[in-house]
Amino acid sequence: MSEILIPIATVVLVWWASTGAVLWLARGLDTQMNLRLIGMTVLCAFGFAGVLIASAQSGAWAVYLGFFSAIIIWGWVEFTLLSGMITGSRTEACPDDVSEFERFKLAFRAIAHHEYALVIMLGLLAVLDSSGGSGMAIKTFALLWIMRLGAKLTIFSGAPELSTNMIPERLAYMKTYFRHDRISIAFWLSLTGCIAFFSGGIYALNHVQYDAAVQTQVTMLTTLVALAILEHIFMVLPVADSRLWSWAMTRQNPANGETENAVLTALQDREPAGRS
Repeated sequence: MSEILIPIATVVLVWWASTGAVLWLARGLDTQMNLRLIGMTVLCAFGFAGVLIASAQSGAWAVYLGFFSAIIIWGWVEFTLLSGMITGSRTEACPDDVSEFERFKLAFRAIAHHEYALVIMLGLLAVLDSSGGSGMAIKTFALLWIMRLGAKLTIFSGAPELSTNMIPERLAYMKTYFRHDRISIAFWLSLTGCIAFFSGGIYALNHVQYDAAVQTQVTMLTTLVALAILEHIFMVLPVADSRLWSWAMTRQNPANGETENAVLTALQDREPAGRS
């Protein structure tokens, strides 16, 4: 039983802790961001070193190392987005009364550099994690990228209960590109894909004999998809999922010496696209 429970618990804990850590780091004073970027970049370098080590091994420990390394590298890209360092060429709110296609083009411009950074990291991992080991790092990063792509399309097309208060104030303009007035077809397509992958993982774990390393890998990736399904559900149900990271969302650059918890503060900017 431990060979199943330990990988599951590891993925859930890392998902929760790493998300909170990136949120916390990205909410500091703007004057602290360069220092935090240096720290995150050093950590990212260790992540790439971990990929190189894990790529030449095939034991269960290498699967864990590959997973942790991919999460660290993913965290660097997420930090640069939420801190406003790598976003896109557009930093203005979505204009009123634009067509859906025009809104899509403007939304992509707002995050284009971030998307390019993800693809570059994916390409680097594909090269580095190809030495005949478990390939856990590239599989983890690729899975995160695919799931995030589905989530982004869902958020753009329609997610009525999305917790936008996890977005730092410096990126408030991005919320104007979201739709909240409907559940989009993108949601159902993305959710269906996640469920299909999850079902395949559960079937494999119950009907295929794996060695310890491969079983650990399949369990961790299947758990990661289960969390993606949970995140999709949070987008359409009135559940305050942001409370899971309330400890990480305390504003670190308060005005007039006051502290403010972003989870409990009502945002005063304009409503996202589609909300009446």
